[in-house]
Amino acid sequence: MSQSGAASFFALVSNAVDGDIAVFRVDGATGGIERLARYPAGDTVMPMALSSDGRVLHAATRGAKRSIVTYAVDPGTGGLAHVQTASIEASLAYVSLTPSNDWLLGASYGENSVSLYRVKSLANGEGEPRQVIDGFVHAHAVIASRDGRFAYATSLGSDTVFCFAIVRDTSDARLELVQKMHVEAGFGPRHLRLSPDEKTLYVSSEFRATVAVFSRDVETGTLTARSVAPRAPALAHLNDGCLRTAHLDPVTAASLVWGADLQITPDGRFIYVAERTSSRLIAYRVTSEGSLEYAGYTDTEAQPRGFRIDPSGRFLIACGEKSTHVAVYAIDAGSGALSAVSRCEGGLGANWVDIVPQT
Repeated sequence: MSQSGAASFFALVSNAVDGDIAVFRVDGATGGIERLARYPAGDTVMPMALSSDGRVLHAATRGAKRSIVTYAVDPGTGGLAHVQTASIEASLAYVSLTPSNDWLLGASYGENSVSLYRVKSLANGEGEPRQVIDGFVHAHAVIASRDGRFAYATSLGSDTVFCFAIVRDTSDARLELVQKMHVEAGFGPRHLRLSPDEKTLYVSSEFRATVAVFSRDVETGTLTARSVAPRAPALAHLNDGCLRTAHLDPVTAASLVWGADLQITPDGRFIYVAERTSSRLIAYRVTSEGSLEYAGYTDTEAQPRGFRIDPSGRFLIACGEKSTHVAVYAIDAGSGALSAVSRCEGGLGANWVDIVPQT
């Protein structure tokens, strides 16, 4: 706890090039950041999933030896203790946990699939998934609702958002398709977040860095298309993006939108999207009607893929795949504007951020 009483927290950042996870402490009063330690994870460590109590961390590696690495997290010091490494077959672009922390969801971009893993098995070093659903063209993200009854996944390549029921019995679980929702062709759905009341689902566009807004029925889990945020004027110099392949030449790539992560303030008033080509964070304001309006941008670390907002909603922590630094921004509660408050050395290939409140 900082001197002012504002809760300090730890930021955990995965570094794909270095193959480790760096732990930083952020002062809850000032936003000052300091790096505490780095922990080995594995070649091309990228997506991470933190348990609801902040005491267990799962990180997926995407190198030659694909795995899910599990750590125990000390909420007092931010220290990570290696528990187990389970080999897996898929290269997972995204991982998340069900609220009960006993099932891990994964999305594989390369294998075009969504998978379900039993956490207890992973803790025993067993990486065989309980279920694999194929046919997702470039699956990119999958999250669960707070009640643990539904999961939502994106198919970047087919411009589709999927809703699944998480069907459980005493010792097992499986995903059953409830609904497919198509977005406009060329949207490129990537990451998704539920609003604080979970009555709205937001989906970021990799190709436009805009956000699709869906109304959500909390009882049935089904979605209804509501609106799409306007394209940010700050990206007017860029053309709409496309699927990134080895044949895309660098000159063309530098002229295209390349959206990534999506985060929401805890009060649900502001949405932020990372755009990697311009190295900017794009802000949107939620209107009284529930649509989104452009609220400005902030230049940030080079090629920002992942970022996170702390539980108080006062600070945003960002990293960049082509930056060796991690930055902290203060969030203006009225306007959503970001102002840089601190920055420190991180690692290479930084791409994912999770936050653990310090106790």
